[in-house]
Amino acid sequence: MMVDRRKRPQGGAEVLVFLDRHRLAHTPNHYAFAHEYLNGDSEQLRERVDGAIDGGVRLTEEQVQELRPAVRAALAPELDHITMRVIDVVGDAMAVTTDLSRELVTASAALLGEPGASAGPLLATMLRRAESAEASFAEAAARARQIRAELTALQSAGQHDPLTGLTNRTAFQARLAGNLTSPTCIALVDIDGLRQVNDGHSPGVGDRLLKVVARALADHARSHLVSRWEGGTFAILIEGMDLRAAGEMVTAACEAIGAREMKVRESDTPLGRISMSAGVVASRGRDVEAQLEAAWQQLRNAKRKGGNQVSVEGAVTVVR
Repeated sequence: MMVDRRKRPQGGAEVLVFLDRHRLAHTPNHYAFAHEYLNGDSEQLRERVDGAIDGGVRLTEEQVQELRPAVRAALAPELDHITMRVIDVVGDAMAVTTDLSRELVTASAALLGEPGASAGPLLATMLRRAESAEASFAEAAARARQIRAELTALQSAGQHDPLTGLTNRTAFQARLAGNLTSPTCIALVDIDGLRQVNDGHSPGVGDRLLKVVARALADHARSHLVSRWEGGTFAILIEGMDLRAAGEMVTAACEAIGAREMKVRESDTPLGRISMSAGVVASRGRDVEAQLEAAWQQLRNAKRKGGNQVSVEGAVTVVR
């Protein structure tokens, strides 16, 4: 049965009711999903969810995972604030309960020492309840910390490439747009012939090649930000180096990768040597868009010359 949920914003209580109705755990992923469904502006998401639950059918974990890609990640900071407040409130309650337990223990000892004392059993019952409450608060605090850890992981996942583990294009651009105080250079590095590897062997072999190249670039540019840009292209933000030194570092990385004899793990078929092309530019006071366009131009120059080259603004180096 379809209902109009958008006459007024649905708050946290309604979100939790929705999760309970579908027997979904109160995790950041599920909360963000339910909040977006109840309050978001995605008609496509609403239609898909409405279709899935029409007739009172409960959502499954698999369905939530399938529907999640349409959900925005902008709720993460708000959820982080909420979980921090929960941790604070639970922590305060734990402190009060602990103090109460101490006071009950002290009162019990004093009363039990009095001749003919009759309040002992009552105090013992109250003490057991206080201890039980303290244990419950400790469990709630642990769960709140776990939810916050899951939220942190959720935020981090949005900034990393799931295949290589490197930061992704979004994180790279955000860093580039930040307040960089030292001289910077940008390098765009691309695997020559990645499509032929995928077509001639399999996308799985191509994925493993991407991981090998990612690790090699990260090792050679250890103190700099290495990101996967797209496909077989990687971006490196090189700070504190002039253009010549940056070009030399990128060239050394490409030469090291190209010197490796690779083979397909399953069949032991030789993959041969993999060549790399790269474009390197200095910031020179240009804005982010202009820097990236200049780097792409240098990478295109290297590709046009046959690949296996590092094109630095003003110079081209053939990778040995």
